[in-house]
Order: sequence, then C-alpha cells, then structure tokens
Amino acid sequence: MTDDKTGQAGAPSSRGQNRELWVGLFVILGVGLTMTLLFTLTDAAMFRGRYIVTTHLQNAGGLRKGDPVQMRGVNIGRVQRFSISNDGVALRLEIEGEYSIPSDSRVELVSASLLGGMVARVIPGTAADNVRGGSTLQGSMPPQIGDQANNIADQTKKVLDRAQALLSDKTVDGVEASAQELHGLLKELSATTIEQRKELKTLTASLRATSANMENATSGPELERAIKRLDEISAKADVSVQSLQRGSHSLEEVMGRIERGEGTFGKLSKDEALYTSINKTVDSLNGASADLRELLQDLKKNPKRYVKLSLF
Repeated sequence: MTDDKTGQAGAPSSRGQNRELWVGLFVILGVGLTMTLLFTLTDAAMFRGRYIVTTHLQNAGGLRKGDPVQMRGVNIGRVQRFSISNDGVALRLEIEGEYSIPSDSRVELVSASLLGGMVARVIPGTAADNVRGGSTLQGSMPPQIGDQANNIADQTKKVLDRAQALLSDKTVDGVEASAQELHGLLKELSATTIEQRKELKTLTASLRATSANMENATSGPELERAIKRLDEISAKADVSVQSLQRGSHSLEEVMGRIERGEGTFGKLSKDEALYTSINKTVDSLNGASADLRELLQDLKKNPKRYVKLSLF
C-alpha cells in the first residue's frame, strides 16, 4: 500500500518539472522575439522609409553624428553612426527614400562653413542603376584642417614680408621724394594750365571776332552786289563764248571753201596763173603809187611848176 502511494505521488512531480521547462523555453523565445521586433521597429531607416548606405574613410575629419548628407546642394539624409576599425572609419549614411543615388557615386567630406561643421557630400555618378540599402560607396579624404591652416599661415607670412618690404625706410624715403616731385610737377602743370587758359580765351575771342566779320561779310549788301556782278560777267562770258564758237564755225567754213577752191581766195590758192597776174597787178599798183607819191611831193615843193595864176 505504501509503495503504490509513493509511485502515484512521484508521477505528478515529473510532469510539473517538464511543464516548467517548456514554460521557461517559451519565455526565452518570447523575450528574444520581442527584442528582435524592438530592434527592427526602432530602426530609423526602416521606420521612416529610408535606406542605409555605407562609405569608408581614413579619417572622419571632425564629422559628427547627425551632420547632413547633401547631393547637389540638397539635404538628402544624415550621418547615422560611425564604426571605427584599424583600416579607418565606416560611416553609415541614412538617405531619404525619395532620393536615388547612382551606383558609381562617391562620398567626400567638405566643410559646411568657415565657422566649422562638416557635410558628407555625395558626388553623383552616371550609372543607370541606383544604390540600394546596405550598398557601399567610395569615400575620399578631405584635406586636413591643420594643413590648410599651415598653408594660410605661410601665405600670411609672405604677405606680411612683402608689406614690411614696402614699408621699409628706403621705400618710405623714395615715396616721400616722389611725392615732393609730384607736388612740384603739379604746380608746374597748374601754371601751364593757367597760361593755356589765357591763350584759349584770347584765341576764342579772336575766333568770335573773325566769325562776326565773316557773318557780316556774308550777310552784307556788298556780297550780294558782287555775286550779281559775277553773274553778269558770267553771262557776258557765255555770250562771248557763243560768239567765238560761231566765229570758229564761220572760219572753219571759209577755210573749207578755200581748201575746196571756192570763191576768190579759193581760186587764188588753187589757180597759179591768176595768182601771178594778181601779183603783177599789185606790183604795178605799187609802182604807180610810188610815182604818184613822188609827184605829190614835187607838187608840194614846187607848186609853181604845175599851177600858173594870172589875174590879168
């Protein structure tokens, strides 16, 4: 009796232990699923409709979590987190789902302003396909701020050296001497300008007087009379020219008739016998004229020889 009761009492104990084991397993699985769901649901990229892109750099250059990600000057996301390793820094960039990035794009870090701050700038590529969540883009190192400061310091030193060279005693003395020479030159130029003004005034007065004289000469009655006189002389000259032209025509006609042997002169020029006869006649007339001249002279000298007066 005792053994039967003991056996019946041990069976329910083993069943309770198995039940507790299963309950413990279910609890552990529930906690694990709950944690997984929590991590999944609290992921910003998934919860906000964004996707994650990773890029690797040797140095983050002062980039901070939450700094903007830009493409062509537009904020398309933010820096989500960093992962530092021996090879460098891995940046997780959270990109808005509405923006597409070509797969051959690259990321570079640039300064947001002169006052500080960094921006992860995406340089878009030309590929036809776009990156997806979990893709990796090529990153480039920004110039170190220390190097830029050193370059600025070197350039500033050069500028100061040049300024010091310009402000040396020799340069100042030269500038002072040049200023004095320039002052003297300006005085001479001022005196020359005054003289030139006087000459210009005199020349202007002379030109005005000449202009007035010309105006009087051109507007006075003498010019009108002279113009009328010139018109009359021109008209007379035209008449004379026409007369000369008519005379020239007549002379040409006469010469033509003479050459053709027409008229007395033409016959004289063509008929040699008539020409000889006329010459003889002219010679006879010349001889008679000479005799008559001698007779008249003798008559003047000795009138009594030819005229006899008798009153009774």
